Amino acid sequence: MSDQAREERHLHRLILFSDAVFAIAITLLAIEIHPPEEWHGGIGEFFGLMGHKLTAYAVSFAVIGVYWIAHRRSFGRLLRADGVLDVLNLLMLGLLGLLPLGTVLLWEKPSGSSTLLYIALVAAIGVAHAIGWAYAAFIGRLVDPAIRLPARLYVLFSSGVLPGLICALLLVSLAGGAVWGYFVAAALLIGSNAIQRRLTKTA
Repeated sequence: MSDQAREERHLHRLILFSDAVFAIAITLLAIEIHPPEEWHGGIGEFFGLMGHKLTAYAVSFAVIGVYWIAHRRSFGRLLRADGVLDVLNLLMLGLLGLLPLGTVLLWEKPSGSSTLLYIALVAAIGVAHAIGWAYAAFIGRLVDPAIRLPARLYVLFSSGVLPGLICALLLVSLAGGAVWGYFVAAALLIGSNAIQRRLTKTA
């Protein structure tokens, strides 16, 4: 097996493993949801009893989905992987695996402290992902040389800052009953996609 084929296989296995962890994390979110014992059969009563759990599940599902998209986009720009990237990626996946626990805290121990812990965990996942990309793009030289500096910096922002910011906006809006956070989060996503397309065209 040539060195190039070995490097491609290494990267392929790393991506497959990462996808499996993302899928398991989402599955665990649903497994932790149990029907209420005091439910008497009414649909309105069910959502009244389960609304906080389903809301927390929806937020965490969205967070994992956003991070999976960011991970897919960043790793799609890699030509190869090495041992350092393996470790950095495992750090990010380890934090991601704690997200079901953070979600349970949101519905079992609703408080400002649990919300802050959850946001801190989401932000830590983003920072770990950004560190992995920064190593691959600027130190390890694992990315396609054709990818210019603006595109590399954009990936750093979109993977390390944007998901945590969107999560904070969603939680603040849910807690305060305000809708402005949803519009700001949507605008950030739309703007991010627009920048992504422009950078792709100019790459």
